[in-house]
Amino acid sequence: MNINFRNIAVVATAILLAACDEDTGSMGIISDNDAISSTTQTFQIYSSTSMLDSVVANTTKSYLGQIYDPETEAIVKAEFMAQFYTFEDYRLPDASTILKNADGLVEADSVELRLYFSSYFGDGNNPMKVNVYELDRDNILREDQTYYASDDFTSYIPQDAQPLATKTFSPIDYSVAEAVRTSTTYYNNVRIRLPKDFGTNILRMAIEHPEYFADSWQFIHNVFPGFYFNIQSGLGSMLTLDVSALNVYFRYVFEDSTYVGISRFSATPEVIQSSSFQNTGLNRLLAQQPYTYLKTPAALVTELTLPVDEIFAGHETDSITRARVILSKYNSTTQSAYVLNTPSQLLLLPKAELGTFFKNHKVADGLTSYTTTFASSYNTYTFDNISRLLSRLYRQKHATMRAEGLSEAQYSAKYPDWNKVTVVPVVVSTYTDPQTGLAAQTSVTHDFSLSSIRLKGGTEPIDMQVVYSSYH
Repeated sequence: MNINFRNIAVVATAILLAACDEDTGSMGIISDNDAISSTTQTFQIYSSTSMLDSVVANTTKSYLGQIYDPETEAIVKAEFMAQFYTFEDYRLPDASTILKNADGLVEADSVELRLYFSSYFGDGNNPMKVNVYELDRDNILREDQTYYASDDFTSYIPQDAQPLATKTFSPIDYSVAEAVRTSTTYYNNVRIRLPKDFGTNILRMAIEHPEYFADSWQFIHNVFPGFYFNIQSGLGSMLTLDVSALNVYFRYVFEDSTYVGISRFSATPEVIQSSSFQNTGLNRLLAQQPYTYLKTPAALVTELTLPVDEIFAGHETDSITRARVILSKYNSTTQSAYVLNTPSQLLLLPKAELGTFFKNHKVADGLTSYTTTFASSYNTYTFDNISRLLSRLYRQKHATMRAEGLSEAQYSAKYPDWNKVTVVPVVVSTYTDPQTGLAAQTSVTHDFSLSSIRLKGGTEPIDMQVVYSSYH
C-alpha cells in the first residue's frame, strides 16, 4: 500500500487553518519559517445575581406543591395545567353492552384523576390541598404558542369557575397499606375523585360522536380541554410528577358476565403540559455580595461581565487558543434536613440570547453557547474554553461600530449587555451514535427541579486565564 505523506500534511494544515478561523480573521498562511509562541495572561470577571424573566416552560414533567428553601429563605410554589391524550380512533365497547341507568342512558360508575410521581421534596407527611379546575373551552391551549413558567394560569379557566374537585393529600398516602406502598410494583400517586357526571359526559360523547376521539386534537377541542391544578394551602412538600391519568370507570356485559371497564386518558409529552412557579422573597438576594446565586425552578441566575476589550488589547492579530472560566460553589451553611440540590448542569450564553435560545429549542453550539457539568470532587463548574465566544463578541462589536458609525462610548451605551453572559441551570439530553460512539445534544431545557447554591464572585472578581498563540 502506498501512502502519500505529502497529501496527509496538506490535509492536516487545512484542518489547522480551519480550526483557527473562528479565533481570528487576520491569520495568514503558515510557512515553514513561521514560529509559534504562546503567552498567558489572567483577567478578572465580575459577576452578579439576576432574576429570570419569561422562562419557557417546556418540560416533560409537572410540579405540584409549595416548599420553603432554607438556603435562600424563599418560598417556591408550583402548579401546572395539562391536556390529555387519547389513542387515535379510540372506541368503547359496543353501546348495547354497556350497563345503563334507570332512564336507559349510559352512565359512568366513577371517575378519578391519578397524579403519578417517582420523587418528591420535603416532608412526606406534610398535608397539601389542591383544587382541580377544568380549563376554559373558549381559550384552548395551543401548540403554536409559547407558555412561560411565570404565566398566571387563572387566565386559562373561565371567570368565576368553581373547582371540579378539591383534594388534601400528602406525598405518603397512608390510605394505602404499607405492604402495598413499599412493594416494588407500587407507583406513588395522588388520587382525586371527580364528579361522576364528568365521566358520564365523556362516555356519552364517545358513543354519540366517535369522531371526537379520532385524535388528541379532536378530543381536546370537543370533549374537554384539560385541567389546572392549583395549590390552595400547605407548605413543606413538592411533587415531581411523571404522568397524570384520567380514569373513567363503567360496567359492561360480555358473554353473560359483567365486567368493569376503564376509559383512560393521560397527560403525556404528545400534548401540552406547563408548570407555573412563584418564587417569593428573592429580591433581597439581588444585592451585591461576595457571591452570586443560582436557584431553580425559574428563579435566579448568575451574570458574568467578560473583559473582552482588555483581552484583545495588544493582541488584535493573535489567536486566543484557550479561555477557561471556573465557577466555584460555596457549601451550604444551613442545618435543615431539606437542603435543596446542587444544579447538575449549567449553560453559558450571551445575555441577549437567553430568551430565544429556549424558545427556539436550541442546543449548545460551542461557539456562543456552552454547557458543563458539576464536578463534585472539586466543587466547581468549568467552562473549559470560551475563546470562540470572546472572538465573536469582539468582531461583532467592531463590525457594528463601523456599520453604525459609533464610538466606543456610544456602542457601550447603545448595547450595554454586549459583553455580558448568563449562566443558567439546565437539563441536557444527549444521543450517542451506536456506530461512532459520539454523543450529540438533542435538547437543552431549563432545570425545573429544586436547587439553590451560591457561587464565588459578586464583589470578589473571578480569575480567567487566557492563552494566546502568535506566529512570527
